[in-house]
Amino acid sequence: MESSPRSSVIIIGAGVSGLSAAKVLAQNGIGDLLILEASDRIGGRIRKEKFGDVSVELGAGWIAGVGGKESNPVWEIASKLGLRTCFSDYSNARFNIYDRSGKIFPSGIAADSYKKAVDSAIQKLKGVESNSVVDATNRTDFSL
Repeated sequence: MESSPRSSVIIIGAGVSGLSAAKVLAQNGIGDLLILEASDRIGGRIRKEKFGDVSVELGAGWIAGVGGKESNPVWEIASKLGLRTCFSDYSNARFNIYDRSGKIFPSGIAADSYKKAVDSAIQKLKGVESNSVVDATNRTDFSL
């Protein structure tokens, strides 16, 4: 009877942390590692979905662990790419929105901006849906 191959290290999850751990281990001579992922893709919480005709980033709304002893690899990527970021105080995360300088936006302005963004997205989605219905009703050839 043949024995199953074994790995010296098993990493649970193919998100940024799991992939970073695998990279560091491989760079340090550990080649017999196994990454286990429950879903059918890599990336963890970071993923992109289509919302109407717009790509929307889902998950990974916060980069945790910024300012600690060791740098968060996601923060390093965001900084390297020049992505827009802002500080968030977790004690009031659902209420506070900060600008780049760390100055808090008044809650009324933040709520109004959020409502405008949601309303705009809904209108765009309705426009995409109505165009799709018109396109489908104007078709005469339904062959594949």
